Amino acid sequence: MSAPGPLWLRITVLLSRRRLDDRIAGGCSYDSSARLAVRARQLTHPWARQRLARDLRRAVEYADRVGTRRFVSPIRVEPTAVRSGREAILGLAELLDRPAPVSPRGIVLTRKLLTDALNSPLFDRYCERSVAEAVLDVAGALGADRVGEGSRAAGSCGVASRFLAGVERADDEAPPVRGGGSVG
Repeated sequence: MSAPGPLWLRITVLLSRRRLDDRIAGGCSYDSSARLAVRARQLTHPWARQRLARDLRRAVEYADRVGTRRFVSPIRVEPTAVRSGREAILGLAELLDRPAPVSPRGIVLTRKLLTDALNSPLFDRYCERSVAEAVLDVAGALGADRVGEGSRAAGSCGVASRFLAGVERADDEAPPVRGGGSVG
């Protein structure tokens, strides 16, 4: 793969990637500046997508392994929430593994789902959104809601159908939301 821009530009992107990600997540066109364009290419690169898919699968594996045991940790995945959204999470991982193009905004939202301990239903048991709802939002941002527009040949239509069925099933099984909490 050739370098996605001059060294000074890549260093600038590295130093400001969180700010750039926030702009992309907010809907800023990634074609509006060279820094945003470089960051968008980084976010959607196959290795970055594969790493996110692996991290989603690891969250499910962790929830399965921990079960209902409690232990002290400053930040940890909420096993019950992850198990209730299991099919949706695994469907999202499968979408990320597909070669079909995805939007940089969807990648940023996937990263936030995996890392934002204050607002992600993966971490916050009192989050107003279920894991399945959050994953559905992320999948829409990735472009999964446009399946069928030229993607049937790639076989992604079946993936999206299974993914959406997993989201509906997880919503039916999700426990009711208790108390206040943050909005994801």
